[in-house]
Amino acid sequence: MKKTSVTSILKGTLAAASALFIYALPLGCFIALTLLVVSMEEGSDNLTALTVPLTESMVLLSQGVPFTFGTIRMAIIPLMLTVLLIALIAQCLAKAGPKADVWLSGLLVWVLLNQFCIRFTNLQIHDDAMTIAGKSALVWLLGAALAVIRSGPAVGKLRGLWCKLIPQAARSIMVVAAVVAGGVIALMLLIGLVTVIVWAVNGNAAMVRIFDLINMRTGSRALTSIAYLAWLPNLMVWAISWIAGAGFTVGDLGTFTLWIGQSSKLPPLPLFGILPQSVTDANTRMMLQMCIPAACALVAFAAMLFGPLAIRVAKQADRDEGRRLIFLMVRHALMLCGAAMIILLLSWGAFCVSNGSLGKRHLAGIGVDVVTSMRMVGLGIRQGFITAWLVTSAITALVYALRRLLMSAKKEKEDSSPESDESDSEKISLQTTAREENDDSKSSNQEGTGLGLS
Repeated sequence: MKKTSVTSILKGTLAAASALFIYALPLGCFIALTLLVVSMEEGSDNLTALTVPLTESMVLLSQGVPFTFGTIRMAIIPLMLTVLLIALIAQCLAKAGPKADVWLSGLLVWVLLNQFCIRFTNLQIHDDAMTIAGKSALVWLLGAALAVIRSGPAVGKLRGLWCKLIPQAARSIMVVAAVVAGGVIALMLLIGLVTVIVWAVNGNAAMVRIFDLINMRTGSRALTSIAYLAWLPNLMVWAISWIAGAGFTVGDLGTFTLWIGQSSKLPPLPLFGILPQSVTDANTRMMLQMCIPAACALVAFAAMLFGPLAIRVAKQADRDEGRRLIFLMVRHALMLCGAAMIILLLSWGAFCVSNGSLGKRHLAGIGVDVVTSMRMVGLGIRQGFITAWLVTSAITALVYALRRLLMSAKKEKEDSSPESDESDSEKISLQTTAREENDDSKSSNQEGTGLGLS
C-alpha cells in the first residue's frame, strides 16, 4: 500500500473520531450537568448514572435514530444538533483535505463508531443496525457535501464544469433562481423564529404553571429550557406551517392552526405550554397569512430590479428594445418558476424531518401534515411571485410606452422643423421683393416730377 493511501486513511479516521468526540463531549457534559442539578433538587441519586447512555442515545437521535427513555419514545430529531453535527463534520473534513479516499475512510469509521454507540447503551433503540448505518452515512455525506462547497479547489473545478456544460443564459437564470430561493427560505425561517418567540412570550404563564405542576425548581427549569433549544428549528418549521394556514398537530390530543388552538390531556411537558392559541381577529389572521407572500414578493422584486437580470429600459425605445424587454420578462418568469421549485423541495424536506413522535398511541404523530403544508406554502409562494412579476411587467410596459411616445413626439418635431425654416425664408424673400418694388416706384415718381418742373 502506498504511503499516501495510508496517510489518507489515517486522516479520514482522525476526522471521523474528532468529529464524534468534539460533538459528544460538550453534549455529554450538558446532560451530566442537567441530571446532576435535577437529582440535587429532587433528592435522587441514580440519575447521573444515565449520563453515558443518554449521551449516546442523543448522538443517535440527532441522526434520526429514535429511542425510549422511561415512558417517552423520543422520535423527534433535534434539528439544531443535527445542523451543528453536519457543520462539525464538514469542518473536520476540510482540515483533513479534499480527497475522496479521506472521506470514504472517514465514512467507514463514522458508521462503525455509531454502531458502537448501539452496543454500549442500555436504552431501547428502535432502529436496526442497517438502518442506523444508512442514517449515519447520510449525515456524513451531507457534511462531506458541505466540505466540498467550502473547498476552494473543488469549487473551482465544479465552476469550470458548470460553465462548460451550461450556456450563459441558462446559468444566469439558474443562479438567480437559487439566490431567490435562498433569500425566501431565509426570510421564512426568520418569520418562523419571530413567531416562536411570540409563542414563548404569550405562553410563558402556561409554561410556568406546568413547571409548578411537576415540581421543577429554578435550576432544572433553566437547564430544561436551554435543552429545548435543540428543537428550536422544528418549532420554526411548525410555525411556518401555522403562519401559512396549515397548522400542526400533537398526536390526536391537540390541533393548532390560526383558527383552532385546542388540546386535551396533553402530557405535562413544559414545551407544550408555549403552543399557540387561535387568532380571533380576522385582520390579524390576514396579516399573518400575508407574511409568506410578502417575503416572496420582496425577494422577487429585488431579483428583477438588481443583479444580472435587472430591468433597464433604454432611452431609445424602439421595437428591438421592446422585444428585448419581452424576452427579459420571460426569463424572469422562468427564474421565478425555478425558485419556487427549489423552495418547495426544501420545504418538503424540512416538513418531513421536523415531524416525529413521543409515543405509540396518542402521541404517535407530532408535527405538520406535509401535503397540506406544502399546498398552503405553495399558495403563498405563487401569490407573492405572480404579484411581483405582474407589477414589474406593468411598470416596465408603462415606462417603455412613455419613452416610446416621447421618442415619437421628438421625431415628429425634428421632421417638422425643416418645413418651418423653408416657410420663414420664403416670407423673408417676399418681404424683400416688396420692399425693393416700393423703392423703385418711389424713385420713378421723383424723376417724373423733376422733369415736369424743368
